[in-house]
This record gives sequence, structure tokens and C-alpha cells, in this order.
Amino acid sequence: MEARARHPQDGPHVDLRFRLENTEFLAEISMNLVFLDWMIQSSREDEERIDASELALLQPRLLQTLSQQMPVSIDGVRVEPVLRTLTSNDPDQALLPLFPLSGWRGLRKVSFTVAYSVKTPPQQISVVWSSYPPDLLSVLAAKPPLEIAAEWTADGLRSQLLFTRSEPEFTWHRVEGGIAARLEAIPAPSAAEPLLPGWLTITLAAFVLGTLASIATRTRVSRSFVRGLVASSAALIVVGAFGPQGVQRFSLGTRAATPLDEAEAAQTFESLHANLYRAFDYDAESSVYDALSHSVSGALLTETYLSVRRALVVEEEGGAMSRVESVQPLSTRIASQGEMEIDGAQVRAFVVEASWRVNGRVTHWGHSHDRLTEYDGRFVVIASADGWRIHDAQITRQERVEDNATTPEIESPPIIAPEDEEL
Repeated sequence: MEARARHPQDGPHVDLRFRLENTEFLAEISMNLVFLDWMIQSSREDEERIDASELALLQPRLLQTLSQQMPVSIDGVRVEPVLRTLTSNDPDQALLPLFPLSGWRGLRKVSFTVAYSVKTPPQQISVVWSSYPPDLLSVLAAKPPLEIAAEWTADGLRSQLLFTRSEPEFTWHRVEGGIAARLEAIPAPSAAEPLLPGWLTITLAAFVLGTLASIATRTRVSRSFVRGLVASSAALIVVGAFGPQGVQRFSLGTRAATPLDEAEAAQTFESLHANLYRAFDYDAESSVYDALSHSVSGALLTETYLSVRRALVVEEEGGAMSRVESVQPLSTRIASQGEMEIDGAQVRAFVVEASWRVNGRVTHWGHSHDRLTEYDGRFVVIASADGWRIHDAQITRQERVEDNATTPEIESPPIIAPEDEEL
């Protein structure tokens, strides 16, 4: 049996996807006839199927049931649903042997979209899901109620949630701020310091001018010349000090910036690395790229996007996208610090050897599947004009972790995996 054919599984199943758009909040729902018959008392000519002509009779009952069993409140105001679409499927007969309990009722499903009007950008949305049929695949004699996993997309972010009989309500709250507000803060690289700060240069200049003036008064040098020299020099200092660069205009020489200690460098890398994965919480490709640009240097953006995205696609789930639940650092070692040449300029950089674990989750048909993967890698982090960024990466080990065991998948992938590899 192919793995991708296992979903939806036998018994009642529902697929819930919620999405906030500019003028409406949408619930996209698919459920097989087992779930539908448990939620709604309806009659059909053939219990094993639902004909297209019977959908019109189902529509008012469906709306009434959703109004009662899935109440939606937007900014504290109850909003009634409007049915947009209602369709039924024509499943593959070859899958029927996989449904010994529910037969065709497990394979056949209805799909519909309901909309809730949004007049202004909402600050919060609450949804209650009240239907929890028994889990027919449970090994327990008393079948427990299903737990319903769902997806939620709002403000360009996609997240996962779980409805249970004991906790049937989910409330979304708008998060203020742009992409940067949703990412971990990264400390800015310390700037190179002058050998002679501007304030000290001004102090020395004032001392020299004062000394010259004192010497001049004891000699035959014209007092008016000395006063003019002092006045013009003082005026230049005052004008410069109040200019765009302030007293820094008078700084002399430079010395290297203070290097990060190992703990600071490790924390900087771990924050950049966590933000790299967090970028894929966004739904739109452009937003993913914008979020990635806060962690990865420009030359690496496309390679990183393609590599990480391929790593999150679950082939055995029919190409479904895994969402990163957490990134757990296992070890972070600063191998070296120094400078490297980029585009003809010397920039600060440090090299990291790291191990980490990624917990990904795929949600569909009312249930979720976890994927736990461990990685080893070597990274170069540079101090760019925009701040610390990951400039280069090489993944040296990747292993799937299942039932406390690991299964090697890639032994020595090259720097930034090409089309047929993963990050």
C-alpha cells in the first residue's frame, strides 16, 4: 500500500482550513459522509453516496448546523455564515479496500466554503468547533472523541491549531508590527572605533590653540592675527560639531571592532538560524523572501529558500507542506573569528559548527503527523551593512528521528544543496 494513499483514513474525517482576507473570513471545510452523517441528520436516496441533485437539499441544513455548532465572533460580534460553494467528489474505486469500516461513506466527501463578512481589519476572531465523532480506529473499547487538527492563515502567516471536546474554542489576535516584529532580535555588529575620538581631537586642538595664543602674546606676533586664528579655528570646530556627523567628524584613525565572545556569537547564530526557519510560517513567497532577508545574505536567499522548502515538503503525504513547530539547538561551537573579503572589502565574520533538531508537522484531514529531523552543519556569519547575516552554509548530516531511532538520509551534501538535495 502506498503511503500517500493512506489519507484520509478509515472512519470519520474532516479537513478544516480558516483564512482571513481583506473583506471576509473564510472557512474551507471538507468532510467524508461518515463525519457528515454524524454531524447532520440528513437523508439520501443512497446512503453510500450523495448525488449532486441532493446538495441543494443539504445546503440549508448545513448552514443551520454551522451557525449552531461553529459560531464565529469577529471583534466580539457574532457573524452568521454565508455558503459560497458546495460540491461532492467522485473517489477512486481502487481505494475502497482501504475503508473496511466505512466503505464508500469514508471515501466520498462534501467540500464547502463559508464566508463571514469583515467590515474593518479585525483585532480578534473566535471560532468554536463542536463536532467530535468517535475515533473508530482507536484500540480502546470505548472509542474516544476525535481531536480535530486545523490550519489558520491570517496576516500572511499560516499556523496550526487543535480543537478538542475539552478545548473547542480558538481565538486569534492580531499581532502589530511588520515582519521584523515577529522575528527574534539580532544584536547589531559593533562598529570599528577611532584611535582618537572626536572629543579628544577637539580638546587637543583647543589646547594647542591656547598654547599658541599664550606664546604669541609674549612675542612680536600681532595680537589681532592670533585672535583671528583662534576665532576662525573655534568657528570651524563649532560648525563641524553641529554638522551631520557631530564631533565624530574630528575622529582620527580606526581600530578593529571588539570581537564577540563565544556566547554572544553562538546566540547571534542561533537567533539567525531560528528566524531562517520561522520565515516559512508565511504563506506568500514574497513574504518568505522578505523574512529570510533578515537572516541570510542576498547571494544566499534563493538557494536557502529552495533548499529549506524542499526539506519541508513531505513526499509521503502527497507533497503536503510541513510547518516548522520548533527548532532546537543541540550544540553550537564557534570554530573561528576574523575577517573575510566580500566584493573587495574586508568584513567581520565567524564560523559556526552546529547541530540542531527540526520538529515539523503536516496537518490534513483532521489529524497531524510530526517529522523530527536532526542536522549537522557548518555556517559562515558575516557583519553586513544590514547587520549579522548567514553568508554560507554546508549541511554535513541529516537524519530522520523516529521512535528514538535515527535513519540517515544524506551523508555529505555540498554547500547549499542543489535542486535534488535539502538544506
